[in-house]
Amino acid sequence: MIKSKYLIISLLLISSFTYAQKKKSVEVFNGRGLFDKSDKILDLSHQNLKTVPIEANNPNLEVLILDNNLFNELPSWIGNLKNLKILSIKNNNLKEINLAIVYCENLEQLYLSGNKKLSDISSITTCNNLEIIDVVDTKIREIPMSIQTMDNLCYFKYSKEQ
Repeated sequence: MIKSKYLIISLLLISSFTYAQKKKSVEVFNGRGLFDKSDKILDLSHQNLKTVPIEANNPNLEVLILDNNLFNELPSWIGNLKNLKILSIKNNNLKEINLAIVYCENLEQLYLSGNKKLSDISSITTCNNLEIIDVVDTKIREIPMSIQTMDNLCYFKYSKEQ
């Protein structure tokens, strides 16, 4: 049941943003369901942030959405998020992923699309629970050999051409 909720959240993340989206007023409707996990989901998308705020350093977080900001790097404390299952950092300015991400031992889904300067994701190959990786519209144009050996990976989305 919980896994299906995360699958639904991940599908919404995949389909919710387009690359050419203009800045508009964003609102969130929490729905009528009984999903009361507000301390487990943090959405900081569309905030024009240059650094990840310390409020995101919450060990209870399971979903962290940092899409459409101005991040050049992830903070070193990202590894403190032991319960993190979904991390979405789409449409930022990342060049690489902080090595501390390997300590996010429950990370299952990683969305990096739209980070046009991103060319190195070798640090995530020891994230043993990763099932989904999205690197569309980055400098990654083929499946890295180290990614091909990840046991639980079932979905790797990338752009073949520029």
